[in-house]
Amino acid sequence: MYEGAFRILRALGDGRSRSQDEVVHAAGEASSVVREVIERYPKWFEDDEGRVRCSERGLAALARELVARDAGEAGDGSWRAAYEAMADERSTPKRALDQVYVTTDTAVRRAELLLEAGEHQRGLVFLGDDDLISAAVQLAGAGRKVTVLDTDEEILQILASQAERHGWELDTVHHNLRQPIPKVMRGRYGAVFTDPPYAVEGFRLFISRAAEMLKPDGRLYVCFGQSRRASERGLQKQRVLGEAGFLIEAVYEDFNRYHGAEAIGSRSALWQCRVTPETRPLVRGAVEGPLYTSRPPKT
Repeated sequence: MYEGAFRILRALGDGRSRSQDEVVHAAGEASSVVREVIERYPKWFEDDEGRVRCSERGLAALARELVARDAGEAGDGSWRAAYEAMADERSTPKRALDQVYVTTDTAVRRAELLLEAGEHQRGLVFLGDDDLISAAVQLAGAGRKVTVLDTDEEILQILASQAERHGWELDTVHHNLRQPIPKVMRGRYGAVFTDPPYAVEGFRLFISRAAEMLKPDGRLYVCFGQSRRASERGLQKQRVLGEAGFLIEAVYEDFNRYHGAEAIGSRSALWQCRVTPETRPLVRGAVEGPLYTSRPPKT
């Protein structure tokens, strides 16, 4: 079965009707893909006063498909309530900075993956942390110093307040990545985690700054995704990683889920990359021009 159709059927598999936006969030498919699948397989869906419901034929098709698939869910952390309380302190996402917050399940998955890989022991830095994953790592029991570079003062204040309250070793650095990385932070870290801007210009900059900060044996964890109908956008970012000399070690599909980001199905992959002798920044010095999806009006 077509992967997009399977995900949409699974999202409607409880027999309840949902709006198309709700299907987008539940299925992890772009709104354009949801519309296309509903039009392509009309016998699998029913209209319920403007909402979508799975028909008997659709449920039967889903049951057949599930026989050959593993639909297990990721684990959970005992500290999720503390994370949620902290996350509630944030204001609404700043779209000018391409902020779209991840779900609590995603925060748990990210923190547990980083700890299992031992990145907190090698020197871990976050380039942008509006999802507060540096704090999630501490809540999950890192017990080592982690560092955050961010231009959003509100996020840094929340992290600094939590660090003081809990006695965490968490360094918060107010820094706009348009400016060069401070010399004392270059080549210092064993791992960089970033969920960079969606625009390729911003992605290229964040990857370049990460390349400068990593040790010769360092790892890069980077999040990005695209609609099934815009695969060329993902290809652009793969090329950036290759041009910057990163070796792609693993790709965790649909690892990140978002409250929003419907254009990419509210999900993205996590890419794990390793530094090589060819790793280099593609951008040096100060940077001007657009970096985010939200662009200033042309004059």
